[in-house]
Amino acid sequence: MCMATSLYGFQPRCVLVLSTGGGGDVATAAMLAEALRRERVGTVIAASLWERFVRDPAPGPIPLEALSGAEPIASGDAARLSPGCSALREGRLLEPAACKVASLLPIPVYAVNTWGGELSIRRAVEEIAGIHGCDALLDVDVGGDVLAEGHEEELWSPLGDSLGLAAAANSGLPAVLAVHSLGADGELPEERLLERIAQIARSGGYRWIRGLDAIDLGLLEELFQHVETEAGKIALLAARGQYGSTAIRGGTRVVRITVYQAATVFLNARETYEHTPPAKAVAGSSSLEEARRRLNSIGVYTELDLEEDIHPYIVLGRLTPKKLLELRNVGRRRIQGASD
Repeated sequence: MCMATSLYGFQPRCVLVLSTGGGGDVATAAMLAEALRRERVGTVIAASLWERFVRDPAPGPIPLEALSGAEPIASGDAARLSPGCSALREGRLLEPAACKVASLLPIPVYAVNTWGGELSIRRAVEEIAGIHGCDALLDVDVGGDVLAEGHEEELWSPLGDSLGLAAAANSGLPAVLAVHSLGADGELPEERLLERIAQIARSGGYRWIRGLDAIDLGLLEELFQHVETEAGKIALLAARGQYGSTAIRGGTRVVRITVYQAATVFLNARETYEHTPPAKAVAGSSSLEEARRRLNSIGVYTELDLEEDIHPYIVLGRLTPKKLLELRNVGRRRIQGASD
């Protein structure tokens, strides 16, 4: 049975592949899109331009209006990216990872307006799907923090993934969540992720597990020559035989590399959404700020909070890994205290 039929129970004409976590996740989204294309399924990529602060110190995702070389769609909730597109951020010219993918692959690539909250991402998904005749959706997360319930101490970046899952589950399209390379982002530990997957599977949410093949590996190697992503590269390292623990994010997180990270777990997006409080909390939000406030109200410290807390230290050139961890701990206590 082919990949597309395994995921959806039918052969879609076109799959919209959505990536709303860190900017580098779009490389994995592109790899999965190409795997579907090899089965003669049309694919389109839509991505949030939320680069990690080591690439883009400005807090939050890149706004669509900051882009050069992008054509807005009618609703204004997304823009189609041209090869060589770029963004101006705090006086610096930056090439987002999605722009690099648009230059490398013959797949339409769109940027979604993450600043517009879940409703904007959902409208973008529906409009892009209509433009290209897509009749299915694949929401992609690298590492698995999209499965977090919000209270986990190891959780670093719940906001973007929660918005993507909520938009996918509520889009009206048959939607599947692709959780690639469990634990590769150094957030939720593997055992916790397996526990969450089992919980969703008990409700009928399991769809498939797929390992990387030789063609996938070759494409990832090519993409990673251009797209910067520490989490995304873990799958490639695992498939090439690396085993054991490695530090990422300047030593602030540790990843345990095993061959399991060369696999993608596919889950029904709606079932996953129903079991994931952060995604349900941000559903219906009309701005990123509203979504952030909703997560804060249930004690969840987000990547937007962190980026705002560390930004002054980045500007002054004083952000060290130790200071980063210190600021995150202070920020988590502040948000948790306010929600009690």
